[in-house]
Amino acid sequence: DRRLSELGMPSPAARYFGRFGIFSLLSFGQALLVCLGDLFVLQIQCVHPVLFVIAGIVAGQVFMLMMYTLTAMFNEVGKAVVMQVAGSGGTFPIEMTGPFFQAVYPFLPFTHGMNAMAACVAGIYGGEFVFHVVALLAFAIPTLLVALALRGPALKLNDFVDGKLAETKFM
Repeated sequence: DRRLSELGMPSPAARYFGRFGIFSLLSFGQALLVCLGDLFVLQIQCVHPVLFVIAGIVAGQVFMLMMYTLTAMFNEVGKAVVMQVAGSGGTFPIEMTGPFFQAVYPFLPFTHGMNAMAACVAGIYGGEFVFHVVALLAFAIPTLLVALALRGPALKLNDFVDGKLAETKFM
């Protein structure tokens, strides 16, 4: 690839973090816009508005990292997973879902992002805000480890799959 050779053939990790920076900035701006819009345009009642914005930014960064990693690691399959995950969250109250989803719900990042923001709106009791923000940030660690460990092999597998798809002349 000519562009990669002009850049000095950066490693898969360097390319991952380079693109990540762009998406991180976009996510930061989106979270800031949404949270400030909630506070000043919609004028929600919020006990801790600064923490509300911080929770929104943290949630945005963690969710973006997870979605970006899926897409960067698995190309088209990753994009399909991102669309499925993004399109299925928050449709029903958790009590209306099956027992499996109710069981895993407390261990998903959406739960912690939502609870951190709800604590800011309704009032924080004990260490609940810090707990949910730390729990949310904890999802970033395995995501980054998986990305760094599997980025190179995933790129080779994606190239192989893309080559086979090109041979079929179907896609």
